[in-house]
Amino acid sequence: MQDSTTGVRPLSGLKVLDLSQILAGPYCTRLLADAGAEVTKIEPPTGDPSRNLPAMIGENHSGYFLWLNAGKRSVVADLRSQEGRNLILALAAEADVLVENMRPGSLNDKGLGYEQLRLVNPGLVMCSISAFGGTGAFAGRAGQGIVAEGWAGVIDMNGYPGQTPLPLGVALADVSAGIHAYGAILTALYRRDHVDGIGEYIDISLFDASLPFHETAIEEVEFGDAEPTRNGSEHRAVVPYGVYEAPDAPLVIAAGTERLWKRLDEVLGERLGPADVDLSTNELRLRHRQIVKDRIEKWAGLQGSRDRALEQLTRAGIPCGPVVAVKDVARGELATSRGTFATIPDAVLGQVSVLGTPYKTTNSLIGPTGPAPALGEHTEQVVAAVLDRGSRRE
Repeated sequence: MQDSTTGVRPLSGLKVLDLSQILAGPYCTRLLADAGAEVTKIEPPTGDPSRNLPAMIGENHSGYFLWLNAGKRSVVADLRSQEGRNLILALAAEADVLVENMRPGSLNDKGLGYEQLRLVNPGLVMCSISAFGGTGAFAGRAGQGIVAEGWAGVIDMNGYPGQTPLPLGVALADVSAGIHAYGAILTALYRRDHVDGIGEYIDISLFDASLPFHETAIEEVEFGDAEPTRNGSEHRAVVPYGVYEAPDAPLVIAAGTERLWKRLDEVLGERLGPADVDLSTNELRLRHRQIVKDRIEKWAGLQGSRDRALEQLTRAGIPCGPVVAVKDVARGELATSRGTFATIPDAVLGQVSVLGTPYKTTNSLIGPTGPAPALGEHTEQVVAAVLDRGSRRE
């Protein structure tokens, strides 16, 4: 895999105008920046609100912001003023991509919607991210990730039957929307550069981006009469596939195919379950879910510890692992051996560790290109360049 010192950044030369805040849009543009795009982040005079989200490491200095905005430039522009709107128009005229996650319609009201921007830049790829999208019954309605997850049925799938459903504890809708935006933008750029030369408008909703995570549940509803809902610590449709108790800590087992079940069955041994119960197919194991769970946990108890149980399961080729606390992930063997985190310069701390790009390449240089910017750090430089280009055209 590619080391961090050689190679070509595949999106070098691509100009991205980032009018997004908080998470979904900034994650998309962080991925673009990691691949070499020049990302200019437009912030209001008060800054992106994520500059004040935990973990705080000083006044207006947030680890959250550092992670999402490494390698970008920061320009302050007040879109309520004509001067600020004129600056956006000038930058959009020369941009390849514009990403925004404002309330649908708000940029149109300011004269900065796609139909207006395409007049000055027909090749512009513009991507809007919102909770419910720019079309449909909820177009323009306010919403955030957890609200979209509620409407998408995702929260209903988390928790235990008969109990209040639980929020996920992770930002699934926002990050998924950011990833889908990244893929959609690259698709539109390929079309522009290799097919017909024209730009594109992309409408991403957090609602839509949440639905693929249902896996089988949506199809079961569409093609049958199922009423899928939450199922606690185990997969609703596959057994065994979930979190199980060992004497000292929980462990995860994913024996989701008949081949893997046969392996697990051999490891568990016959004496730990009723001899007259057939568990040879997933359908039968679903019917006898509690018997399977009891058998696994009795076996794990006999091993004396979670780690001992995991050793035997791993040796047998059964997908398994511990339930690792978040505080232990960053310095754990898996993250360190994969180079999952990247070190970037920081004006306050000298250098900081942030999540790197979540994929590896052989010939391309991918990863943070520099520090996260101070608020408005590049405003003077960018405005001067815009004025210079304007004077040369006259």
